[in-house]
Amino acid sequence: MSSEKSTKLWGGRFESPASSILEKIGESISFDYKLYKQDIRGSKAHARNLLKIGILSQDEFDSILEGLSRIEVEISEGKMKFQPELEDIHMHIESRLTELIGNAGKRLHTGRSRNDQVGQDVRLYLRDSIELIQKELISLLEVILDKASGSVDMVMPGYTHLQVAQPIRVSHYLLSYFWAFSRDFETFQNVRNHNDLTVLGSGALAGVNYATDRNLIAEELNFPKLSKNSIDAVSSRDHLLQYLYACTQTMIHFSRICEEIIIFSTVEFSFLTLPDSLTTGSSIMPQKKNPDLAELIRGKSARVQSSLNHVIGMVKGLPLAYNRDLQEDKIALFDAEEQVLLSIEGVREMIRGMKFRPENMENSLRKGFATATDLADWLVSEKKVPFREAHELVGRLVGVCTSSGKTLFDIEPEKRKDISEFFIDNKYEAAISLSNSTDKKNVPGGTARIRQIEQIDEAKSFLNSARQSKS
Repeated sequence: MSSEKSTKLWGGRFESPASSILEKIGESISFDYKLYKQDIRGSKAHARNLLKIGILSQDEFDSILEGLSRIEVEISEGKMKFQPELEDIHMHIESRLTELIGNAGKRLHTGRSRNDQVGQDVRLYLRDSIELIQKELISLLEVILDKASGSVDMVMPGYTHLQVAQPIRVSHYLLSYFWAFSRDFETFQNVRNHNDLTVLGSGALAGVNYATDRNLIAEELNFPKLSKNSIDAVSSRDHLLQYLYACTQTMIHFSRICEEIIIFSTVEFSFLTLPDSLTTGSSIMPQKKNPDLAELIRGKSARVQSSLNHVIGMVKGLPLAYNRDLQEDKIALFDAEEQVLLSIEGVREMIRGMKFRPENMENSLRKGFATATDLADWLVSEKKVPFREAHELVGRLVGVCTSSGKTLFDIEPEKRKDISEFFIDNKYEAAISLSNSTDKKNVPGGTARIRQIEQIDEAKSFLNSARQSKS
C-alpha cells in the first residue's frame, strides 16, 4: 500500500494516489480551517451519541473529548501544520485525534458522513457569526442614537432626486439609518431562526445505519429543531443564501450612508467633516482630505453582493443531494462575514466622529427654496387660496428670486407684492421658517421636534430589547 493511500480517510478503494491537480483543486483547508471550533463542538456531540448507543465505551468517549479539546488548543495557538493532502479541517482533526488516542479516534466517524458533518459545522458557524454581527450592530445603533439625540435642534435639507426638497432635523436623517440597521438586526435574527437546525444523523443523504439519537445531539448543540428530510438536510443551502442576503442588505445600507458621507463632506456641500484619523491625503495634492474609509466600504458592498451571487449561481443547477461544488460556499461565507464586520466598525467610527456644520446646511435650505411648499400650504390654509393657484403663485415667486439671485428670505417686499398681496402679510416670515417647517410635520414618524423625541424613545426601547435578546 502506498503512503499516499494511507493519508486519505477515503483511500481504501483506490490503487493509485490522487494527482497533484486534484489535490490542488480539491483542498479546502486553506479556508475551511475557520470551522475548527464548530467541527470540534459537533464531534463532541456526535461522540456522546455514540456513547449512548454503545459504539464507544466510557473510556473511549473520555479520551475522544480530551483529544478534541487538546486539538482545539493546538489549532487556536497555531501549532497544527495544515497538509493539503488531508483536504479539509474535518480530516485534519480526525487524523490528529487518531495520532493522539489511537483506534478510539477512528471510531468517531461511525454513523456520520462528511456531508452531514459539514452541514452541521456551517450551521454552527452561522449561529456564532450572526450572534457576533448582531452584537456589533447593537454597538452601531447605540452610536447613531447618541448622535441623533444631540442633533434634534439642527436642521438640514432633505432630498429627492438629490435636489433640495424640504427641511428635516438632523436627528430625523440619522434615525432613518437607525431603523434601517434595526431591520438588518431583525433580518439576521430571522436567518438564525431558519438556520438553527440539527442535521447530524442525515449521513451522506439517506440517514445512517445506527440508532442515532438526534434529539440528544440537538440538545448538546442547543439547536431547537431536527431536519425533516435527510436529502434536503445535506443539500440545502437556503440558510446560507439567507445569511448572505442579510449581509448584502446590511452592506447596501452601509453603501448608501457612505455615499452621503462622501457627498456631504465635499467642499460643495460642506455639511459635515470627518476626523483626520478617518481620512487620507493625496500623494500629489497637499490640500486633499479624502473620505477613503467611506469609499472602501462602498466598494465592499459590491464584494458582499458578489458572494451572494456566487452561491446563487453555484446551487441553481445542482442535482440532489450533495455535490462537491458546495465546498466553495464557505469562501463566500467567510469573506462576507469579514467585510460586514469591518464595515460595521468603519461606519460606526465615522458616525461617532463626524461633526455637522449647521450654518452650511441652513444656507443650502435657503438657496434651495426648501420651504416653498410650506408657503403654498400657508396660502391654502390661511388665505383659502386653491392649491393649484397657490402652487402657481409660489412658483412665480421662486422664479423671480432665481432671476434676481435672492431667496424667499431676502427677496424685497415690493417684488413679493408684485406677485401677490398675500406675500407681504406679517405672517409671511413664519410661513417660510425652517424650524416651523419641520414642526408642521407633526405626524407619527415625521420630522417635528416632538416626533423626534418620540422616535428617540422608541429607538431606546428597540435597543433595550435587542440587548436583552443577546444577554
